[in-house]
Amino acid sequence: MKSTREKLLDIAFDEIYHNGYANTSVDKILKKANMNKGSMYHFFKSKKELGLAVIRERVNEYIVGKYGALLTYEENICDEMMKLIKNRNNFDFSCGCKLNNMMQELSPIDKDFKEALEIVYLKFENIIEHVLDKAVAKNEIVHNDTKALSLFVVASIEGCLGTAKKSQDGNFFQTCISQLELLLNSLKK
Repeated sequence: MKSTREKLLDIAFDEIYHNGYANTSVDKILKKANMNKGSMYHFFKSKKELGLAVIRERVNEYIVGKYGALLTYEENICDEMMKLIKNRNNFDFSCGCKLNNMMQELSPIDKDFKEALEIVYLKFENIIEHVLDKAVAKNEIVHNDTKALSLFVVASIEGCLGTAKKSQDGNFFQTCISQLELLLNSLKK
């Protein structure tokens, strides 16, 4: 059974994902959690502190959980990476990417949110860079700037997800991401 704090984080994460931070009220979170304000304020001093915890814990877990598996690949690394990236089973294209949504909404309006989200984004980019470094070391691809390539890969993923959200259609994601796959295939030895 989840702790009160964990339950609050899960519900807040879901509410922010589906409605945006600005449209998410503490009262709605508490109602869904079947808790009173004292329960929340025991763990979080404000909605902002709850939002920062959602970023640092839930959004971070989401990214590491989805993309951290890439770090275990030892061969056919780019092919396996593309399989994972293209796999969007149960993905809600009408709501888009959890990380990107929060980045778009919160980064321009609050320095603390920007910094917390940037840490998660950098972790995402670092995972991809490490995977690409491994692909280069194993002579699977040729590229001399995996840091720049990792930025491009993450930007491509986020852009393709945004394109699908705009159209509310996962087929747009698959069409768009196929261009990233073509690029990575062109780097193979």
